[in-house]
Amino acid sequence: MLEPFTEQYKGYAIGVQALRRAKEPDQPADAPRRFDIVVTIARKSRGERAKAEMFGVPEHDPLDDQLEAHKIGLQYARDIIDGKIDGSSVDKL
Repeated sequence: MLEPFTEQYKGYAIGVQALRRAKEPDQPADAPRRFDIVVTIARKSRGERAKAEMFGVPEHDPLDDQLEAHKIGLQYARDIIDGKIDGSSVDKL
Protein backbone atom coordinates (compact mmCIF):
# COMPACT_ATOMS: atom_id res chain seq x y z
CA MET A 1 0.00 0.00 0.00
CA LEU A 2 1.29 3.45 -0.86
CA GLU A 3 2.09 5.88 1.93
CA PRO A 4 0.02 9.08 1.77
CA PHE A 5 1.71 12.42 1.26
CA THR A 6 3.21 13.59 4.58
CA GLU A 7 4.64 16.84 5.88
CA GLN A 8 5.91 18.13 9.24
CA TYR A 9 4.27 21.19 10.81
CA LYS A 10 4.79 22.57 14.32
CA GLY A 11 5.78 19.17 15.76
CA TYR A 12 3.03 17.23 14.00
CA ALA A 13 3.18 14.81 11.08
CA ILE A 14 0.42 15.48 8.55
CA GLY A 15 -0.75 12.82 6.12
CA VAL A 16 -3.07 13.73 3.24
CA GLN A 17 -5.14 11.35 1.15
CA ALA A 18 -7.16 12.70 -1.77
CA LEU A 19 -9.53 10.13 -3.20
CA ARG A 20 -10.97 11.00 -6.58
CA ARG A 21 -14.70 10.41 -6.93
CA ALA A 22 -16.14 8.76 -9.99
CA LYS A 23 -17.54 11.14 -12.61
CA GLU A 24 -21.25 11.55 -12.92
CA PRO A 25 -22.64 9.95 -16.11
CA ASP A 26 -23.66 13.33 -17.53
CA GLN A 27 -20.25 14.99 -16.98
CA PRO A 28 -17.93 15.61 -19.92
CA ALA A 29 -14.57 13.81 -19.88
CA ASP A 30 -12.61 17.02 -19.19
CA ALA A 31 -14.83 18.30 -16.36
CA PRO A 32 -13.17 19.11 -13.01
CA ARG A 33 -13.33 16.22 -10.53
CA ARG A 34 -14.51 16.00 -6.95
CA PHE A 35 -12.16 14.59 -4.33
CA ASP A 36 -12.83 13.23 -0.87
CA ILE A 37 -9.93 14.49 1.23
CA VAL A 38 -8.87 12.98 4.55
CA VAL A 39 -6.03 14.27 6.71
CA THR A 40 -4.24 12.38 9.47
CA ILE A 41 -2.42 14.34 12.15
CA ALA A 42 0.04 12.74 14.61
CA ARG A 43 2.36 14.33 17.15
CA LYS A 44 5.99 13.42 16.60
CA SER A 45 7.36 11.52 19.59
CA ARG A 46 11.03 10.51 19.89
CA GLY A 47 11.44 10.23 16.14
CA GLU A 48 8.38 8.05 15.63
CA ARG A 49 4.74 8.89 15.17
CA ALA A 50 2.51 8.66 18.19
CA LYS A 51 -1.29 8.44 18.30
CA ALA A 52 -2.93 9.85 15.17
CA GLU A 53 -6.27 11.53 14.58
CA MET A 54 -8.18 11.54 11.26
CA PHE A 55 -10.20 14.49 9.97
CA GLY A 56 -12.38 14.71 6.86
CA VAL A 57 -12.10 17.91 4.85
CA PRO A 58 -15.50 19.56 4.29
CA GLU A 59 -17.06 19.59 0.83
CA HIS A 60 -15.30 21.86 -1.64
CA ASP A 61 -15.57 22.93 -5.28
CA PRO A 62 -14.52 20.51 -8.03
CA LEU A 63 -10.77 20.53 -8.71
CA ASP A 64 -8.62 20.14 -11.78
CA ASP A 65 -6.20 17.64 -10.27
CA GLN A 66 -5.11 15.64 -7.25
CA LEU A 67 -2.28 18.06 -6.41
CA GLU A 68 -4.83 20.81 -5.71
CA ALA A 69 -6.71 18.38 -3.45
CA HIS A 70 -3.49 17.66 -1.51
CA LYS A 71 -2.88 21.39 -1.06
CA ILE A 72 -6.40 21.87 0.31
CA GLY A 73 -5.92 18.95 2.72
CA LEU A 74 -2.55 20.23 3.91
CA GLN A 75 -3.92 23.71 4.59
CA TYR A 76 -6.92 22.24 6.42
CA ALA A 77 -4.60 20.20 8.67
CA ARG A 78 -2.48 23.27 9.39
CA ASP A 79 -5.63 25.21 10.30
CA ILE A 80 -6.66 22.43 12.72
CA ILE A 81 -3.22 22.49 14.36
CA ASP A 82 -3.40 26.30 14.62
CA GLY A 83 -6.84 26.07 16.28
CA LYS A 84 -8.70 27.80 13.44
CA ILE A 85 -11.31 25.03 12.86
CA ASP A 86 -14.21 24.96 15.31
CA GLY A 87 -14.92 21.47 16.62
CA SER A 88 -11.59 20.01 15.45
CA SER A 89 -8.58 19.86 17.73
CA VAL A 90 -5.28 18.08 18.23
CA ASP A 91 -5.33 18.65 22.01
CA LYS A 92 -5.66 14.91 22.73
CA LEU A 93 -2.56 13.93 20.74
